[in-house]
Amino acid sequence: MARVWSRRDLEDRVNVLRERYDGEAFAAAVAEFSEELDPEEQEDLREILLERSREHAVKNAALDQRLDQGGWVRRTFGKIEDAERRQRERFERHTRRRRS
Repeated sequence: MARVWSRRDLEDRVNVLRERYDGEAFAAAVAEFSEELDPEEQEDLREILLERSREHAVKNAALDQRLDQGGWVRRTFGKIEDAERRQRERFERHTRRRRS
């Protein structure tokens, strides 16, 4: 008797395959796995993959928007530049004290 896959089981299996494979290898692994499923389970698998792809697209779009706006990048590099400036000032003060 063939195994019955619940939606939760299918989601877990997709997670495992995602951890093990990327890109084309992931697609091939999913295709191979789907051959083990009955038509109803295959439909659930398709829905899970579509939901994940939409979630991924939304996350990428949000990140792209933030990068396009430059706010996050500017703040991050600004913090790095400020830290470097403070470190350089401390070093110069320390060097001047040693010379005095």
